[in-house]
Parts: sequence; C-alpha cells; structure tokens
Amino acid sequence: MKILIATGGSMESNPFFARAIREWGPEWVIAADSGLSHLRTLGIRPDVLLGDMDSVDPSLLETAKKEGIVPKVYPSHKDETDTELAISVAEEYGGKEAEIRLIGASGSRVDHTLANLHLLCRIAPRGEIWDGRSRLWMRRGPWEEEVKIPSWFDPKKKVYVSFLPFGGEVRGVTLRGFEYPLTAYRMEPHAVIGTSNELAEPSGTLSFTEGTLLCSMVQE
Repeated sequence: MKILIATGGSMESNPFFARAIREWGPEWVIAADSGLSHLRTLGIRPDVLLGDMDSVDPSLLETAKKEGIVPKVYPSHKDETDTELAISVAEEYGGKEAEIRLIGASGSRVDHTLANLHLLCRIAPRGEIWDGRSRLWMRRGPWEEEVKIPSWFDPKKKVYVSFLPFGGEVRGVTLRGFEYPLTAYRMEPHAVIGTSNELAEPSGTLSFTEGTLLCSMVQE
C-alpha cells in the first residue's frame, strides 16, 4: 500500500512535483498538523488529519472540518512528534510493508529535519522524503540499486548526489556511472567522501555490503 504523509516543514513545489506524486499513486493520505497546507498546495485531500494542531492554519482547519475531515487531536505535551505519530498510524493502517513518502519533512528547523532522518531510518527501505528539488532515502546493506534523477527535477539544472554513513561505518560501497566512482570502499562513521557526487551517465549503480547509508539527490 502507498501512503503519503505531509508534515509541517518547508516544501518546494512545481507542477512536475505535483504530477509525480499523483503518478506515484498514494492510496491513503495523512496530513500531520500544518502539513495540511502542503496538501492544499498540491490539490490533494487528506484521508486523515492528526497532530496537536499547534501550527495548522485555523482557516484551513475549519475548511477541512467542513469537508468532513475530523482531526485526530493529540496533546502538545507528548513523547512523539506529529510526524512520528503519522508514521505509526500509517503502519497501523497499511501494515509494516506500506510504502511511505514524506513531504514537508525538511526545512529551517534543523532539529526536526534530523528527527525525520531518524524516522526515515525506521521505515527504510520503503520510505522516502520528497521535495520539489530533493529526494532523500535510506538503505541498509547488503543492498544494490539503480540511481536515477527524479522525474520532477528540471533537466537543465545540475543535480548533486550524496551517500553518507548513518549511525556507523558502511562497508563495500561501490558506485558505478558517477563522476566520482568507488569500489568496495569502507566509509568511516563520520566520512563525508560521498558528498556532492554527480551522475556521469543517465543512471548509476549503488551497492554496499554492510551498514546504513543516507542517500540524497538535490537540484541546484
């Protein structure tokens, strides 16, 4: 099952991004608090609205209620973030194998962005963070996959691809089809050698044998 979660960070959008989300075909949509505004921008109606409602636009909240969306309100003093609650609800509804895409999950609140990266690790490899100019995903070894530029990126702009260890060392990292290839490379826990790479071909190949790797594509 495919589940889209909109949370309250920043989100850059464009017509191609909105189309890519629709083509991905979410079967269930969750708005976490002010993530409701991102869904309005994209023209997507949530199936569930949840959170402590401390940052959602009051007018959007009233509109949602008039449309029959009953918010599930949590106390502001709680152990879980709104995004974490949304992921838990998504897994309860769609099961532990549900594919999850998070939008509005990054931005100027660095603490929230870091927290969401840890949540991304929790739902790897079936979860990703999407934005109009970026894609973030987490993988655990052993792993191999083809890496391509997302359909919503502007083909005239440069794209940077980064692969960074998350929570420990990563072994056997091999990159093919990139400007800076690697072969069976051992990344130390805090290595940054995988930062700002570029595809040298229409697609590249990533593989590694052990560890957890944070992967990102960012359009300049």
